[in-house]
Amino acid sequence: MKHVVQIIGLHPGSLEPMESSRKIIEEADVLAGGKRLLNEFPDFKGELLPFFSPVAAFAEKLEERRQSGKRIVLLADGDPLLFGIAESMIRHLGNNNVCVTPCTSTVQLGASRLGKTWKNIDIISLHGRTNFSPLFGSLQRKADCAVYTDSINSPSVIARALLEKCVHGYTMTVLAELGTDSETITTGPLENFINFTCPDLNIVMLTVESTFNEHPVIGRNDEDFTRQKELITKLPVRAAGIALLGLNKGQTIWDLGAGCGSVSIEASFLAENSQVFAVEKDTARFEMIKENIRKFRAFTVEPIQGTMPEALANLPEPDRIFIGGGIGKDSATISEATARLKPGGRIVVHAILMGSVQRTKEIFENLGWQWQAMLLQASVSDKLAGDIRFKAQNPVTIMWADKPEA
Repeated sequence: MKHVVQIIGLHPGSLEPMESSRKIIEEADVLAGGKRLLNEFPDFKGELLPFFSPVAAFAEKLEERRQSGKRIVLLADGDPLLFGIAESMIRHLGNNNVCVTPCTSTVQLGASRLGKTWKNIDIISLHGRTNFSPLFGSLQRKADCAVYTDSINSPSVIARALLEKCVHGYTMTVLAELGTDSETITTGPLENFINFTCPDLNIVMLTVESTFNEHPVIGRNDEDFTRQKELITKLPVRAAGIALLGLNKGQTIWDLGAGCGSVSIEASFLAENSQVFAVEKDTARFEMIKENIRKFRAFTVEPIQGTMPEALANLPEPDRIFIGGGIGKDSATISEATARLKPGGRIVVHAILMGSVQRTKEIFENLGWQWQAMLLQASVSDKLAGDIRFKAQNPVTIMWADKPEA
């Protein structure tokens, strides 16, 4: 007889099972999980199977024992479905072959210590991860956050990363060894945690201290940006270009010839938890990008200074590319951009000069990509002689194309 794999959550810290789970654990033939969890059951009489990587190989071992009729319990910490092992096991073993029994999660326990509701807290795991973009994105949206850490992404590393991004208006709380006799809770401003040390078993809570000045997600006035006079992708064409990018969550976005960063900043608020790279060679404009990132709290925007296409070499492959400048002399930048764009990705080009339009058209057609174009000229109200006139802005050709999937 084949049994389902019982994935049982233990209480954070104390690692006590719920009463309803004790008998299931006692009657198991195989007890699997991390060594720290297995050590809590020294009297278990069956087989102990410590977790190992890769997950697929570990799941295969569990399935071998399941196929032989063994009753298997896989131990987890807290809620196995909240950044836990259960998601991977369901994917490898199948939903019908797994039964999950959750316990109180570390986030729930931490929120209870702070007397906060946790239903609106953004929960982020940096455990075994190197990408801080989801955390930066949550802070950009002014959300309270619970952050799972590890020995590398410790509270002090997180604090330094946030201060480097000029994050402000947040209180940091480190809850270490929750649910144990050694539990400690430390709260303060980010600066207090630069050299902070604590046990590896901890969770970080970031809470908003106060409200911030609100800006629209898209449609900011050109005058709101720190910029060189007239050197900005103006509101009407900026809105159209961003709309044509077809942004979504969790994307990698390049803004090439970023100027003051207006496209990057507005795109970052629409493409939640995305990485946005604003590439600009001019030193003065590069500093303006950094100033605008601070002004609008656009923490997911990463400014890159350098000459294209060389400056693109170390950037991750993009899902979306916006080119607002840098193709006025030759095809090197757009050629590199189209080569690096992920299959199924989209590129949007804004061009004022006819040479740029011609080079873009030739690149798209040589690649065999289907492309479209739009000539957009906006006129905006302007005061004149005690009345209002419409002042014409430069016509801009917008060209866009999708890279074929294959």
